[in-house]
Amino acid sequence: MAPVNRPFRFPAAVLGVVLGLGLLAGCSGFSSEKAPLPDSTFARVLTELHLAKTRPSIDAPSPPGLRDSILARYDVRSSEFDASLHYYSRHPRDFRTLYQSIIDTLQALEYPERRADLPDSLRSGRR
Repeated sequence: MAPVNRPFRFPAAVLGVVLGLGLLAGCSGFSSEKAPLPDSTFARVLTELHLAKTRPSIDAPSPPGLRDSILARYDVRSSEFDASLHYYSRHPRDFRTLYQSIIDTLQALEYPERRADLPDSLRSGRR
């Protein structure tokens, strides 16, 4: 029997896979030019996460699902929050500016005379 002479299609298949993966990666849903979450939302979520981690005693671990419940409070998906962290890791100047607002908020919680600067979502009956 004579061997069947078929065209070699491996490079075309590899090219198709590479192009497909490139399209999937390019369509991730988050632009690298803009943070996935508004700065104000991201700052409030980070502030609450910091507060939540300081509340338990040293011996007690944070309750499971704490991060998820804070994200749900602001209607933020975990993937959006993680993408925002990734965005700010590539834009440290923007993160420094944003984080200064978080520091200001935490100081306002510590010093009652600064409470007027707090967003409504972070105000409590604590004085």
